[in-house]
Amino acid sequence: MIMSCSLKLSGISFEAFPLVWDTDYFGVQSARVVLKDAVSKSEQEKIIDYCSNFEFVTFSNLRNKQENNTWIGADTTAFLTDLNMQYTKHIDEQPRVHDNFINIYNAFPRNEEVLKIAQHAYLYSRFFNDPWLPREKAQNVYVHWTSCAFNKPEKYFVIAEKNHKIIGYLLFFINEEHANAVIELIATSNLHRGQNIGGSLMANLESFAFEKGLKTIKVGTQADNILGVRFYNKCGFQYVLCNSIYHYWPNRRA
Repeated sequence: MIMSCSLKLSGISFEAFPLVWDTDYFGVQSARVVLKDAVSKSEQEKIIDYCSNFEFVTFSNLRNKQENNTWIGADTTAFLTDLNMQYTKHIDEQPRVHDNFINIYNAFPRNEEVLKIAQHAYLYSRFFNDPWLPREKAQNVYVHWTSCAFNKPEKYFVIAEKNHKIIGYLLFFINEEHANAVIELIATSNLHRGQNIGGSLMANLESFAFEKGLKTIKVGTQADNILGVRFYNKCGFQYVLCNSIYHYWPNRRA
């Protein structure tokens, strides 16, 4: 049964909605269920019934609530694909930035050098941990993610460029309601790793955020991305919480 993309469901402790981006990219009817708190038995039944209308469902168990982990494991065939670590950095002062090889662009046009970096930079993803997703699609998800951000007025690219070649980028957007910048992706080329390009990208973002009057920068990464965790700690980010992420294929069995 194909559901309307406008179909949503919500309760006291959860909200559920179709995922247009995932549906279009992976070619399977997709939805997300966000578990904001421990859900009741009646809510669990509503969620499972809702999921039966989709091929692929992502459960986001905010703050890794044990009660939700228990019923997901007992009553569904969903499997854990990610422990998503959330970090925040408060912007109290403008950092000194001396990097003349980095610029920030809004609605940045499509760039093949950036896409080439995206193709080889990312080693960790919940999509890599799902055997039911098309392997080629999973491997190229960050390329598509980056590609979809080009020419978008709500997206910003921090671009590092040396010798007329792009060697790193950071993708972010601004959440006006909460006065923060949210990092989506950050990557450097294989040839320029270990040269603090990531640190320079981050410092320029912080300077930009301060000038815009933003209070914080937020970012998430996988728990098994040890290098990413170390990088954010080194940049002064503070751990906030962990979300457990499950993939659920209602009509498939292991």
